[in-house]
Amino acid sequence: MIAIDLDGTLLNSKKQISQADVEALQAAYDLGVEVVPVTGRNYSFALPVVEMLPFDVPLVTTNGAVIRSRRGETFMRTLLPLEVARHILDATPEFRPYTVVVYDQAGPGHLRIQDGLNDEREATTISAGVANSLWLKRNEAMVQRFANLASALDGEPLEILFTGPMEIVGEIGKRLNIRLRGEASLPYRVLRTEYPKRDFAILDAIHAHCSKGTALEHWSRCRGIEATEIMAIGDNYNDLEMLHFAGVPVVMGNADESLKAQGWPVTLDCDSSGVAHAVRQFVL
Repeated sequence: MIAIDLDGTLLNSKKQISQADVEALQAAYDLGVEVVPVTGRNYSFALPVVEMLPFDVPLVTTNGAVIRSRRGETFMRTLLPLEVARHILDATPEFRPYTVVVYDQAGPGHLRIQDGLNDEREATTISAGVANSLWLKRNEAMVQRFANLASALDGEPLEILFTGPMEIVGEIGKRLNIRLRGEASLPYRVLRTEYPKRDFAILDAIHAHCSKGTALEHWSRCRGIEATEIMAIGDNYNDLEMLHFAGVPVVMGNADESLKAQGWPVTLDCDSSGVAHAVRQFVL
């Protein structure tokens, strides 16, 4: 099995999959190797990417909260308990411009944000917030806006997502981790993804049992594949558990130095078809 991250790994800096990567993965697939994209993206945003591949694959999405086929068949789904979602929002009121409540549904309400301004800090930072992001504008059909984001919680969400400048997202992460230590019984965790060159970070608050590693372990058991028979390729902090689980962990050349320092093999960067290089070296 090849477990492969998307952004910064299979996708290059132009958000494309190189022909070399496609050909190497196709060759592995033809030999009977299962290819499994494992991403922090939710299913709706991961599906268009994997549809670039000329063969069928299952998808592990939302940092391990959902495993679903390209046809939409759900194999596993773990939602965030409603009381935990409320706790997370209660702990981060001043960060509403950077907050998205994500539901596992199609159409409006898939992404829920708060449009209103609660204080001076929001008024000065709203221009950098998620509401004005190109990502949200491109997916306006999925967005539902609320004057108070707490009122958006009408059932268990998939996750609560924080996105924005690294310093601000870092503050949110510290806040939530402090609350987690004080409320150890609350079943959630926070996973981070960082892009320092863009001064951009993502923080996913998901169920405590979810990670790319736990989802990969679950799926490999379902498929009868041992960890020693799995190569995982990733580039960011939310890939760490997946890389630790796999028998053959490979880090992208564009990864942060702290990931490269783990002692795992390092392949080429995402703009140099690093995935193809790793597949040829360790699989083909």
